[in-house]
Amino acid sequence: MNFTFSSLEHGTCVVKLWATGRYGFSLPKKVDITTPAGATCTFLYINKVEKRVSMKAEPGNRMIVRIAIGAFLAGVPPDGSTVEIDPDMPPYVGKLTPVRLDAPRAPMRVRPGKSHARTRLDAECGTPP
Repeated sequence: MNFTFSSLEHGTCVVKLWATGRYGFSLPKKVDITTPAGATCTFLYINKVEKRVSMKAEPGNRMIVRIAIGAFLAGVPPDGSTVEIDPDMPPYVGKLTPVRLDAPRAPMRVRPGKSHARTRLDAECGTPP
């Protein structure tokens, strides 16, 4: 997941969330924030509370990004350093803009005999076959 946000001190910064595992549910999660000047800071989120002990839900990916941005704006760590964040830190409340990559999506994988399989290029564009 890639985002941008704007701050008065740094300008428009780029945020990349690196979530491991299938569908991005695994831990740890890494957030890289890059300033327009090229300085990069890395934030790690590791859930240290055992799920059976705490009734509090783990924050979602966007909330982890907001917490990392809040930590970044509270005091920028030296370039190249890694800072661990936790869900009790104050999140960023400003606007996050999602950034889509230019790479095309992979084609659908379907069996040719299925009724929902792509038959012709015209069918993809919405024109009747």
